[in-house]
Amino acid sequence: MNPLPASSSPDLISPLAPKLVQFLAQKHAMGYRYREEGRALRELDRFLITRLSPVDPVITLAIVHDYVARRGTESETTRAHRLTLMREVCRFLRLEDARTVVPDRRSLRIVRQRFVPRVLSRDEGKRFLQACAELPKGRTSPVRDAVLGTALRLLYLAGLRAGELLRLTQADVDLDAGLLYIRHTKFDKSRMVPIAPDLAQHLVHCRTLATKHFASGAPDKPFFPSPRGGRYSITALRGAFHQTLKTARIERTTGNRHIRLHDLRHSMAVLRLLLWCEQNVDLDAKLPLLATYLGHVGLASSQRYLQLTQDLMGEITRRHQARFGYLINEGGL
Repeated sequence: MNPLPASSSPDLISPLAPKLVQFLAQKHAMGYRYREEGRALRELDRFLITRLSPVDPVITLAIVHDYVARRGTESETTRAHRLTLMREVCRFLRLEDARTVVPDRRSLRIVRQRFVPRVLSRDEGKRFLQACAELPKGRTSPVRDAVLGTALRLLYLAGLRAGELLRLTQADVDLDAGLLYIRHTKFDKSRMVPIAPDLAQHLVHCRTLATKHFASGAPDKPFFPSPRGGRYSITALRGAFHQTLKTARIERTTGNRHIRLHDLRHSMAVLRLLLWCEQNVDLDAKLPLLATYLGHVGLASSQRYLQLTQDLMGEITRRHQARFGYLINEGGL
């Protein structure tokens, strides 16, 4: 079994710590990055310290229930994530100790609400892009407006994940070819992302200003540098996103849906489907292209973007009206 990378070696001290380390090492050996899960595993270890016998540590159903119990006002989705991790750990432990309980999902009655992303309408998208160009300079970085404004523009127009964007280096951005190299991202997949010429020009401007300000264009340096020259944090990027939404007059909460940074990726996918729909192309034939561009494992993730936003609903209605309108009269069918 491959040893854990030094950077992700967990500091575990519960009676099951050695087994949890083996579990995490197995996941890494199978190709799973297990970043968030690794942090959750530390939390589970701390929880187990006071629940397990040091002499005979066995996870029982009562321990599972205590671990998955609601904490404060947290969502059912958060509880479901804890249950998923516990199930994976228990299945691993059960291979050596048959007394380990593997909880059934249904027994804990966790009802996860289906998440529906907040997708920008076409008009909101135009206002958002305009607001990206109006992002103010920072007190500690005179190129904040160009760096973060371009970063947000790239998220919306290329559909990158925020982590993918923040990890981009100078070597990953080939502006002559109009290509982004996304390396070892979710599911350890890598891909090349072509970008439009006008978007490439924004990246050229961003690179020129950043390189001049930081006096370094080394290949391993971040393409979107923070005031100190390192990577921007997700918190700083999210703050610029909220500031841009305010400038664009886009409400952060609509009904019971809150717009997230990741919804820019959803918005890009739905906009692409809308444009294809307007061109009367076969969406079933185009979905594999969208899946590849976004770095999805399969088509299922891309198909969920066929949700009916107001813009997409109108376009699909138009398409079917053109094909089947003769079947409908003013009085109905």
